[in-house]
Amino acid sequence: MNTRVTRSYGLVIPLFLVVLLLPDLAHGYVGPGAGFGILTSFVVFLNALLISLLSLLIWPVRVLIRLLRRARLPLKPRAGRVVILGLDGFSPKLASGLLSQGKLENLTRLSREGTMTELRTTCPGISPVAWSSFQTSVNPAKHAIFDFLKIDRQRYLPVLSSVKTGAGKDRKAYARLLRRSKPFWEHLGRFGIKSSVLRVPITYPPEPLDGQLLSGMCVPDVRGTQGSYTLLSQSDPGSMTGGQWVPLSPCGENIWSADLPGPGGSDDGPVTVPLRLTTGERNALEVAGESIELRPSRLSDWVRIVFREGRKKVRAIARFCLYTEEDGPRLYATALNVDPLSPALPISHPVYYSRYLAGMQGPFATLGLAEDTWALSNDVIDEDTFLEQAWSIFEERRSMYFDALRRNKRGLVACVFDTSDRIQHMFFDRGLDEGSPMREMYERMDELIGQTLKELRRKDVLIVVSDHGFTSFHTCLDLNRWLYEAGFLGLEDGVETIERNFKGVDWNRTRAYSMGLAGIMLNLAGRESQGIVRPGAESEAVLDEIASGLLQLRDDEGAPVVSRAWKAAEIYQGPYMEQGPDLVVGTHEGFRAGWRCVTGGLGPTVLYPNTMHWNGDHCHDHHLVPGILASNWSLRDEDPAIFDVGPTVLSLLGVEPPEYMEGKALTLEPSSGTEESIEQA
Repeated sequence: MNTRVTRSYGLVIPLFLVVLLLPDLAHGYVGPGAGFGILTSFVVFLNALLISLLSLLIWPVRVLIRLLRRARLPLKPRAGRVVILGLDGFSPKLASGLLSQGKLENLTRLSREGTMTELRTTCPGISPVAWSSFQTSVNPAKHAIFDFLKIDRQRYLPVLSSVKTGAGKDRKAYARLLRRSKPFWEHLGRFGIKSSVLRVPITYPPEPLDGQLLSGMCVPDVRGTQGSYTLLSQSDPGSMTGGQWVPLSPCGENIWSADLPGPGGSDDGPVTVPLRLTTGERNALEVAGESIELRPSRLSDWVRIVFREGRKKVRAIARFCLYTEEDGPRLYATALNVDPLSPALPISHPVYYSRYLAGMQGPFATLGLAEDTWALSNDVIDEDTFLEQAWSIFEERRSMYFDALRRNKRGLVACVFDTSDRIQHMFFDRGLDEGSPMREMYERMDELIGQTLKELRRKDVLIVVSDHGFTSFHTCLDLNRWLYEAGFLGLEDGVETIERNFKGVDWNRTRAYSMGLAGIMLNLAGRESQGIVRPGAESEAVLDEIASGLLQLRDDEGAPVVSRAWKAAEIYQGPYMEQGPDLVVGTHEGFRAGWRCVTGGLGPTVLYPNTMHWNGDHCHDHHLVPGILASNWSLRDEDPAIFDVGPTVLSLLGVEPPEYMEGKALTLEPSSGTEESIEQA
């Protein structure tokens, strides 16, 4: 007990001092179209100070309560600690191919001494859907996340599915998590079992728990977007997806200036900060009072930037990369990440946890989707810069993961790494040949597994899990174009194509429309604001007709495009089913929903080549992209599903899974061979 007291005070006292010595802070959130939502610096500082003091004072009480709760555990704990290593998109099929070549020694060790098998994913196998089911052990109709986007049925506009943001008349901003049901670590906390949860998707804004949480996917940047980079150059590149262009103005020989846009600010436009770029023998960037040296085609370190509007401040961090070209310099700026040392919106629980991490390891990416896939797709950065960015984010994540492992010897430690997903999206066509980015990724993830095994103790259970696998994406399917040509979607007179947001759809002649990566919605009377399809027999007939037609669709070589089309009632059961699609489309390998129709657009053709750098995907028939389940303990069950992970963790730690959970507690048994390996390590 004395050792625990010493360790706890060793953590709390430095945290208290860090908070005490921090500079003035400003908390705010900038939602799409919203201005600053900021508390005064003094109020935020005082709030953080009081929380730290209160945590210190009530620590003995919390320890006593935790011990009492553990004393009434309904089941006998079988594990001292459960470690979940999440590898987003890690494919068991691709990994098995490398194992057969004698590669991936640590995963081979798990398959030999413990478990390695496929893990059934959700329908569809889309990250926010699967990770939400991982957390809650329920299907999408019970946690209300069916895709990255959902449809506003009154305005026919796509909106973010997982979080609602905005600002009231007093300009006070808010962010509300839309994922329903409860994550399994909340049930652990009821019995005094602590959890450290790092970057699990769909945990923004952070919910309270007994332990620490750093939010993952869907954390916005300070502009209120899901990640918008900035390209600064002399020439306008035209329209760009996922970023914005800012002109670089010459102001002397080899000297350039620009204003970097930040949060929304007032009606006059975003708040900006000036920057000054010098090129030549020495490349330097002056921004936010700092002068940093730039190496061509290499990312800078993180730079702290303060955006000011009067007495209000929002703090951000960004990295820069300079490309020198004949027509002048080209400067790339990453999305303006929330500064974890002085967060402008809630990104962790407790509020000081992100500050602790930043104090321990320095600035780190906080954006939910931090690897800049759009910048690579638009040729704003090159492949080397993208890989440098992806692996640096991996190292940041690795540092905080192992810190959690070393500090939390009991309970739950869960961390999700995104690098495996992002590299496969952008380099799937390179395959697993020696030297390819894909091959390097699988090898480095295997090293991470091995490093984790060295941190385990005798009664620790390691569960390696991915939300889905991967396959190719070479052809786009424009579902809205297909619905139009098949007579299910009507267009206004003179409209031939739609860029986004269904602008130009004639809803009086539309029975069905598509939005998102796999869904088709009926224009249902009484549900949509201009619905014309009557519920019941008519709606069922329309769905049957659409499904039948899609299954007959072929490409120019006669290959089938769609493998399955599921009615919502066939795969979903729960109170939020009406928020999802009416038909889920499962495509064959290589085919996926087209870029334009994902956000309510309609192009000129039903099928067209995918020319984006994004050439791997998982938004197909979910049977094609199972995730992975690996463990140092042996699995006695067959056909495990992502719904089963939560109940399994609860059972291992002595907590009976609640009845609402749809997954089952898997039977994992310790392996003597693995125990011996851990002891030797």
